[in-house]
Amino acid sequence: MFLNNREKPRELLYYEVLSRRADLTRDEQWRMRNLARGFAGEAEYDRLFDAAGHGRLLIYRDLWMKIDKAVLQVDSLIVTDDTLIVNEIKNYSGNYLYRDGRWFQNGRPGGEDPLAQVSRTAGKLVRMAFHLPYRVAVEKKVVFVNPNLDLEVGSDDAAQFAVGRPKLMRYFSDLNQMYAGAAAYKNANALRKFFIDDPMPLPVTDVRRLRAGNYCYGCGSYELEHSRYTAICSQCNYEETLERLVVRALIDFTILFPKEKMTKAKMISFTDNQIHEKLLRKALVKYCSKTGSSRSTSYIVKNRDLHQLLKNNGYSSKYEKDIVFKLGENAVGGSF
Repeated sequence: MFLNNREKPRELLYYEVLSRRADLTRDEQWRMRNLARGFAGEAEYDRLFDAAGHGRLLIYRDLWMKIDKAVLQVDSLIVTDDTLIVNEIKNYSGNYLYRDGRWFQNGRPGGEDPLAQVSRTAGKLVRMAFHLPYRVAVEKKVVFVNPNLDLEVGSDDAAQFAVGRPKLMRYFSDLNQMYAGAAAYKNANALRKFFIDDPMPLPVTDVRRLRAGNYCYGCGSYELEHSRYTAICSQCNYEETLERLVVRALIDFTILFPKEKMTKAKMISFTDNQIHEKLLRKALVKYCSKTGSSRSTSYIVKNRDLHQLLKNNGYSSKYEKDIVFKLGENAVGGSF
């Protein structure tokens, strides 16, 4: 079973929010596309693993770990009674060849070496395993999830560590024949002391690039007509409650300025003074944790995921028109 949620990388969230409020440079667009493709591959891995079944396993996803002085990122770490299995997930498409320690894409050499990458990770996990309550072996695989990949691995030695899409469901089924009992649970719990928050620094946002105000949840247009309780997009006619619109602005500010204190005055400026101060104050109290007092008061949003933030803090509005938010099906897991 999955032990934690897989969330979008902080950097991907950053560029997605930035793209709604500024024109991205070519390098930023390239970076966002790559991050989105990688996350889509990880989501596909999770979907296929769900379909194959993993009830006999313990699985951590999307981890940052610190082992001795080394920091590593792990896409998937599977814990059984006697084994740790690290999966490096790749969403490559096109023609790839691995020969003599080199990768070729569409006949041209270059690019990262995922087999070397997963080997480095596995080596660090071997050192870490000595600190676990129960001894385990460490296994490694690079999992290629994209069905549009034509992969050729030129040596049997390297091929045993690569799993292409045609063999992926069989691989998951074989994994599920392994077992996670008491030893696995104790090791999985002990692993947590090596987990760290994502240490990668985000770009520094130039506020002069940003467009202040509020945008449509449906199409991204800033052409909104505000009524007392909702905003309607003049481009696509999407209607959104002002409460939800304000919550999105709180999340946007948090993602764009992670090291900056969020205050009511800053949010008034960020939303271009389009939201009534009373509504803004109410949202800050409801969806954020308060720090300081009087003039030094600032706020920290409780969750950067819109659906979870709404669900966990009692979002309910008779003016909500979007059926996903009104019923919470799949996205928010409950009924409003």
